[in-house]
Amino acid sequence: MTGPAPHRCVVLGLGLRAQAQAADLQALWLQARQQQPALAEFCAVAVLQGKEQRPALQQWAAQLPFAVAMVAVAQEALPAQPVVTQSPRLLARYGTGSVAEAVALSAAAPAPRLLLARLVAGDGSATLAAARRARGSTPYCCLAAGLRPADPQTQGVTA
Repeated sequence: MTGPAPHRCVVLGLGLRAQAQAADLQALWLQARQQQPALAEFCAVAVLQGKEQRPALQQWAAQLPFAVAMVAVAQEALPAQPVVTQSPRLLARYGTGSVAEAVALSAAAPAPRLLLARLVAGDGSATLAAARRARGSTPYCCLAAGLRPADPQTQGVTA
């Protein structure tokens, strides 16, 4: 008899434009799950610092069937991340080719591994990527690291 699969600390990275809606984020997550079934659960959502209070993000996180940590990543951390997508527009504005990939990798550090390259919402309002924190990182899981679960009262944000 086999037990449950071992826990993997997975971080979803989101890029958000002002017009993004919770439905856009849900659609991206469903698309990601079709490509990578392991993304059915994740520990954290990472976004660019200053976007963690976006209503669409808060609404989407609140309807998830499990708790997630919310991680705000400073723009200065983005250029150091080895992203695979290279958008010239984002490279000029943020110093990275993909905000979603860069925030996921940054939040999954140290020694993160990109699991899913950037997906783009149909209207371009949001992007999603996923990274995994390396086993052996201390602490291994974002939730165990003391990042608070998303909570409508506290906004679940840890910088």
